[in-house]
Order: sequence, then C-alpha cells, then structure tokens
Amino acid sequence: MKLYLEPSALVKLYKQEEDSDIMDEIIQKIDEKKWQGFSSKWSFLEILRALKKDRKPKEIITVDMEDLRSHKIHFLSLRDELISESEKLIKETNLYAGDAFHVATFKLISKKGKIDAFVCDDRHFDRLKPFVPVKKPSEIV
Repeated sequence: MKLYLEPSALVKLYKQEEDSDIMDEIIQKIDEKKWQGFSSKWSFLEILRALKKDRKPKEIITVDMEDLRSHKIHFLSLRDELISESEKLIKETNLYAGDAFHVATFKLISKKGKIDAFVCDDRHFDRLKPFVPVKKPSEIV
C-alpha cells in the first residue's frame, strides 16, 4: 500500500489523540517496508508548530522531530512547480495554503504511480474527497 501522510495524521505519533495507536501501526508497516509512506518536507514545519502549540518542551520536540526523520517515510522536497498547482487549488477549493501544498504534493507523487490514500485527520479535506482519496488513519488499518 502507498500512502501520502498529511501532518494532521503524522502528528498523532507525538500527541496522544484518537487514532494515535493506528498511526503507530501504519508507521510500523512503512518502517518494515511492507507499505510505502510519502509526505512533503513542509510537514516537518507543521508538526513542529503543532507540538510547540501543545506546549511541549523544546527538548522533547527535538527528540520527536529526530524520531520523525528516522522513519522510512519519503519526504518530498519543496519545489517551485508545486506553488502554481497550490495556487490553482486555492482558487478552486478555497483551501488553506499549507493544505493546498499537500494536495499538490500528493498529485505530483501520484504521477509516478498510484497512491492508495491521502491519510489525514483534518476536516478541511472532506470537500476534496471527489478529487483525492482522503482517508482517516482508522480507515486504513
């Protein structure tokens, strides 16, 4: 299975939330190379901000970010071509900029091969279900 992991799902690895245990299972399958996981390097910034907003100590955030980098997730570099696609998505759907960037990244990765799901726990993506295969972590495992 090939999955795009949006930050609202990835942050569950470091914040105890609904489906945190399921995200642990998903990451284990990715680390064991049974599944493939993809995301954008932009995810690091969004997760860092979420942990900071949650008032985690700097030292714990540093450890969490190092742990995130240690997993077998393919983090796609930020690219200029994603900006124009993000702009188009914002105009068409009124998504937030970061959300549009993740959808654009998903679309770029999908050109190289089918991605089975856009794993997300953000209600903003519900309106994109006709265009992107949005799934909550609990719908994957």
